[in-house]
Amino acid sequence: MSQPDRPLRIGIVGANWSLKVHGTAWRLLPGIEVAAVCTAHRETAEAAAQAFGVPKAYWNIQEMCADPSLDVIDVGSRPSFRYDMVKAAFAGGKHVYDALPFALDVARARDMYEAGQRAGKVGIVDAQFRWVPAGMHMKALVDEGFLGQPLGFNVQLLMPLQQHGEDVYPYCAYPEGGINPYLWLADATSGGGGWRNFGSHSVLFLTHLLGKVARATGATRTGVKQWHLPDGTRLTPGTEDLGCATLALENGAIGNVQTGWCVPDAACLRVEIWGDRGRLLLEDPTFGDGIAARLYAGRNGRGQYGAPIGEWLDIPGRYYEVPGTPFTKTSAPPYMVSMGWMFHEMVQSIRHGRPGSPNFAEAYHAQRVVEAVIQSQQTGQWLRIDDI
Repeated sequence: MSQPDRPLRIGIVGANWSLKVHGTAWRLLPGIEVAAVCTAHRETAEAAAQAFGVPKAYWNIQEMCADPSLDVIDVGSRPSFRYDMVKAAFAGGKHVYDALPFALDVARARDMYEAGQRAGKVGIVDAQFRWVPAGMHMKALVDEGFLGQPLGFNVQLLMPLQQHGEDVYPYCAYPEGGINPYLWLADATSGGGGWRNFGSHSVLFLTHLLGKVARATGATRTGVKQWHLPDGTRLTPGTEDLGCATLALENGAIGNVQTGWCVPDAACLRVEIWGDRGRLLLEDPTFGDGIAARLYAGRNGRGQYGAPIGEWLDIPGRYYEVPGTPFTKTSAPPYMVSMGWMFHEMVQSIRHGRPGSPNFAEAYHAQRVVEAVIQSQQTGQWLRIDDI
C-alpha cells in the first residue's frame, strides 16, 4: 500500500501511443507524475523526454525498472517484448500497467500473473471497453438483474480495411492522429493478430459483463494477403486478420465472438447480451473513445412482432466524471474518459491495497480463451479452458 500523500511516479515504455496518449491520460489525474520514458535507443528516449517534458530518459528497461523513485511501469511495445519488461518491473518492486495482447502464450501469461502475485504488486491490463461510460452503465444494469438469467451473446470487434487508390491495408496498422504505423501487426513473431489483439479485448469485456468462459471452439484466418500502405511499404502478413469463436460460459450462456481488422466500412464494436428478462446492446463506432458509444435496453414484453420495445438510453453523467478531473458529459474529450477511469482504478488499487480492474488474473483467463480458440482450429473440438 502506497503513502496517500506522496505522488505516484510513472515510467512509460514506448514513445508512440503509450507516451502520447497514456502519458496525457496519466497527467490528468491528481497525485501523478509521468517521471520517466524508456525506448530502445538513447537518441529516441532523450528526444521523447524533451518533447513531452519527462524528467528522465532510459534506453535500458532493466535500469528504469530498478529506479527506486518510480512506482508504476506502463508497458507499451509489441507483445513479444513485454514479457521480460513485465518481469523486470515486478522484480524491481513496481506496479505494472500492461497492454494487450497480454502475452505470447499461456505459459508466459501464467508466469506474468504469478510474478505479480509473488511481488504483491498491482497488475492492470489495457482493456478500456469496460471503462467506456456506456459500458459502465451496461455493467451496472447487468449487476442489477436487468437480463434475468443470462442466456446468450454476440460480440463483434471489427476494424476497417482501408483503400486509397491502389493502397489496401488495415486501418489499425496505419492510423492517423500522429501515431506511428504499427507494422509489427503483420509480424507472426510479434504476438499480435486480428484474433489475438481483438479477441483479448472482446473476452475481457464479455467476461466482465457475464463471467468466465468454460469451453471454447473456433477458427482464425488470414484473408488479406498483402498490405499496401500509403507510404509505399508492402507487407505480407504472417498474422491472422479474422477470428471467430463460439464460447460457453460458466453460467450457462452461449454465444459468439467475432474479430478482425479487414472489414470494409466496419462499425468497430457491437456487444449484444440477453437473458430471460431483457436484452442490452452496446454499439461503439470507435475503438473505445468513451464518447461515441451508445446503449440500447429492451425488456421482455409484448409488442408488435419485429418492432423493438426498448430504447436507446441516456447514459448518466456520473460515468463521464473521472474523479480528480474536470470532465463532464459535455466536456470530456475522446479516449481520456476510459483511460482516465482505468488509471484512476489502478491508483485506487495501489493506494488501498486491493485488486484492480481489469487485473492480471482476468488477463490470464482471457489468454487461455484466446489460445483455446487457436488450438480448437487444429483439433476441430471444444476445449475446456481449465485444461489450457
